[in-house]
Amino acid sequence: MVAKCSACCKFMSSLEGACVDCHTCKRAYHRDCVGVLKNRSVPSSWVCPDCKAKLPRSNQDDTPLKTRAPSCSSPETLNQESLLTKTDGNIEANLVDELRAFRLEMSQTREELIGLRQDLYELRSTVRSCESRLNKVEETVQTLLEAQASGSGSDSGIIKVVEALEANVARLQNDLNDRDQELLANELEFSGLPEEIAENPMHLALACAAKLGVPLEERDVVSCARAGALRREVGARPRPLALRLARRDTREALLRAARVRRHVTTEGLGQKSEPRPFYVNERLTKLNRHLFYRSRQIGSRLQWRYIWTKDGRIYARRDTGAPAHRIRSEADLLKTFGPDGVRSQTAES
Repeated sequence: MVAKCSACCKFMSSLEGACVDCHTCKRAYHRDCVGVLKNRSVPSSWVCPDCKAKLPRSNQDDTPLKTRAPSCSSPETLNQESLLTKTDGNIEANLVDELRAFRLEMSQTREELIGLRQDLYELRSTVRSCESRLNKVEETVQTLLEAQASGSGSDSGIIKVVEALEANVARLQNDLNDRDQELLANELEFSGLPEEIAENPMHLALACAAKLGVPLEERDVVSCARAGALRREVGARPRPLALRLARRDTREALLRAARVRRHVTTEGLGQKSEPRPFYVNERLTKLNRHLFYRSRQIGSRLQWRYIWTKDGRIYARRDTGAPAHRIRSEADLLKTFGPDGVRSQTAES
């Protein structure tokens, strides 16, 4: 689990090397939060300010009282008091700067969320319009089919109209799928993470990001949950962990880090199961996920070298230097891999 600073409650990375542990209460702090210089070595008996304030003080009743005039302060005492005042002032100045930076970052995040909500609203409006058009086309097709079944009208003319409408329906379905994929532009999923009882998806996602070397905080995450219905079968694959982020650049940074660290495992994430590899992928719609699976199966059998996704789009390339083909539907599978390849894969499945 990622530790938090007991003073500012922010997450601390073990790679920073800028934290100290209290000898008494065993709590961890940022050096800046407790006024400890970064280049200064800290003894193992160091205690935090809270524990230092709780230490008992000896009265020393046998020491005689001495009076001292206010004007007789020694230079050493004045220097110590001045140093303490300057240290307190530096800590307060650092806290004020940090609060201002945090307020500015929160303001920027709020503006990004407002823009994201506006984009989502426009996408929902477009999807509703496409659904309405699709319903009208389906009603027209049904009417024509009923008319054809009753024997009224020209058969050849009806067939042409039906074919044109079916092509229009396929085009609208592809458009709807593209709009749904755009709604997932800021999402990705962690697959291969064992699913345990009473787990915390947010902490698990933050730990995975820290292991990939990408700094991620809770304010960067819009939502985090397991995707799909609970699988109760013995030996079933764990559900992927769907992560929706507030910014697109954070998603791209996680995907780039996952490509570099291809063999990262769940070791050190605090899970009870044995360490196993986990993967970070783009989040696809149900149709795109099915097409990507089919493309990989057919491409593997036909020895195509490259099958990949980018920004939710599926691409295939036979070899280095060959043109890339985009796959949006079953018709694109036939056009890309040929009828024989698709039929052979269907027969095997």
